[in-house]
Amino acid sequence: MQRLVLAGTGFMAETHVPQWQRMDDVSVEAVVSPSGPEPFLDRHGLDAAAYTDTVTACEESDADAVDVCTPTHTHADIVDAAADHGLAIFCEKPLARSLDEAAAIRDTVREAGVQIMVGHVLRYFPQYAAAKREVDAGVVGRPGVARARRLSPFPQWGSANWFADPDKSGGVFLDLAIHDLDYLRWVWGDVDRVFARRTGDGARQHGTVTLRFANGATGYVEASWAQPDSRELTTSLEFAGDEGVVAVDSEDARPYREFTGDEVTVESPVAEDGYYRELAHFVDCLENGIAPDVGIGEAMAAMRLSLAARRSAASGTPVAPAEVDA
Repeated sequence: MQRLVLAGTGFMAETHVPQWQRMDDVSVEAVVSPSGPEPFLDRHGLDAAAYTDTVTACEESDADAVDVCTPTHTHADIVDAAADHGLAIFCEKPLARSLDEAAAIRDTVREAGVQIMVGHVLRYFPQYAAAKREVDAGVVGRPGVARARRLSPFPQWGSANWFADPDKSGGVFLDLAIHDLDYLRWVWGDVDRVFARRTGDGARQHGTVTLRFANGATGYVEASWAQPDSRELTTSLEFAGDEGVVAVDSEDARPYREFTGDEVTVESPVAEDGYYRELAHFVDCLENGIAPDVGIGEAMAAMRLSLAARRSAASGTPVAPAEVDA
């Protein structure tokens, strides 16, 4: 049985708890919220201890791991508390606000000798996993163009409106576009150049990123917090090469499509939620002593792309991710 401290009671904690409750080998032992987690415990029927700070929760609970579902600017302190008590860590993306902060987290975890996994969940959604398998199998042929879109209203659920503060959230590139930047890099490898544009006033930003991959392919990522409040999150993905196209579209009732020659494949491989698959992988790593698929190195590589995009949008010039140092 893996026993957890859940740090946070906001949107991501609300997303994670139903997945933990599906697992017979996981128990949420404690929940932490500075304002008090009692309403959250009642809402989810959790028989867990309530705490207002993570350090005390780690000291007093008989936990094996901490699930960090708090705003980005709080991650480092919570990871420190977990590592100090020898607890494994699942941390939501982005890992940190800067590469310096991420490097400090890396050093803390290494010194403590504890496991850490970072929540780049796109890798675990069945339709995105299927797209990678087919691209890896050569369905699209020689890589040509990858396109990814992630459009949503501004996330109003952030406590004290922290998403609107770029010093806390990192803005639309670090918090939102990082999903697709990580995924495209996972599928097609390293990126040599990033060129980005950002429009919009204040928090309601709309960003575009053009990528030049080391394999010669081109990538295009569009990320928006500027959609009307009435519009649900919409996403799409496409890989095109000289032999075919693989596409994913959240607005299609059958979201996975594959076009090769005269053949068309359409299916909906969404039987399991990506969050469940992601968290189940973390538990498997704890139980079997194996390294998670997404460790700090992968998380920092995704951050580097996001920070390169932010720098490019500010300067109006292309940026090499390698130039973005910790």
